[in-house]
Amino acid sequence: MPTETLEDTEGILSLIEKYDSLISNIESPISLEEAKVIISIFPEGFFYDLHWDLVRLIESFLMQNEQQYLEIINQCPSEEWKEVLNTRYINWKKG
Repeated sequence: MPTETLEDTEGILSLIEKYDSLISNIESPISLEEAKVIISIFPEGFFYDLHWDLVRLIESFLMQNEQQYLEIINQCPSEEWKEVLNTRYINWKKG
């Protein structure tokens, strides 16, 4: 996924619209296979607010298998988003 910048071209913006459409069509809760794919596309930075849709989808997997959810989080290529997901998980555990 491209990281959001101020110099985005029309091609990038078109790609973002495609990602938005595809991500919006994914039904929750997601499967383990879907979680593996989705976690692998997390960008290093921000991604046109689509990163929150990715977070929502990944978190929908939590209720199915908590241990596998933690394993999925650890596969996140972005340290920043891995930390966000872990923090949100810890807060969820606290209730």
